Amino acid sequence: MISKLNNIRAIGDVHGHPDSLEAAAGSADHIILLGDLVDRGPDSAGVLRLALNWIDSGRAYLVRSNHDDKLYRMLIGNNIRMNRELSQTLKSIANAPDGKELKERFIKIYADTPHILRMGQFVFAHGAVSPFHFAPPDEPMNLNRLRRRIENMALYGEVRGDRDEEGRPVRHYDWVESLPEGITAVVGHDIRAEQPFIHTADNGRRAIFLDTGCGKGGPLSYIDLPSEEVGQIPVA
Repeated sequence: MISKLNNIRAIGDVHGHPDSLEAAAGSADHIILLGDLVDRGPDSAGVLRLALNWIDSGRAYLVRSNHDDKLYRMLIGNNIRMNRELSQTLKSIANAPDGKELKERFIKIYADTPHILRMGQFVFAHGAVSPFHFAPPDEPMNLNRLRRRIENMALYGEVRGDRDEEGRPVRHYDWVESLPEGITAVVGHDIRAEQPFIHTADNGRRAIFLDTGCGKGGPLSYIDLPSEEVGQIPVA
């Protein structure tokens, strides 16, 4: 859990757009980056440079995400299937004058990057927050399996193997209802609307979705924290 900070801004999926990231960060003293820094956009190396500099200076905090995680696993030597997005990201890093240094810095920082970050009444993750993050399951579960369940939800959201008509995984949102009372989740990964989307479960629990399609023609969105009422948080 992070100690209380002031002038905090949470920023959604950046996807290789450093100018958008710099504009979104603005004058915020502290920044929560919800991941997917790389892929799709024109300058993944530029985004990594900004993010790593902010993290090193103590201005920014990062959570793990599926696109960043894939890059990390590739860079540490895992056998990863190459696709066009990852190939472009690797090329962006290779062509950067500080490309070798960026790789080394990213590997070092990402190795210690959490899947879930808690700050006061807010919890941050890229995809979703498993209820097992807050309380163990009713029935005993192997610790490695439990950890994987929590981490997979944080990276990919709540999925159950079903797919839509375009072959994409269908995401579910039961996890929002399972949040503890008084806790609001802030996540990215899932484009729910053209602006930050507040999902309110039947029991009143809430999650804010910040991915508004940066890298797919949409804007890069953020929210400012903290606020007594999530509905009053200014969004952009």
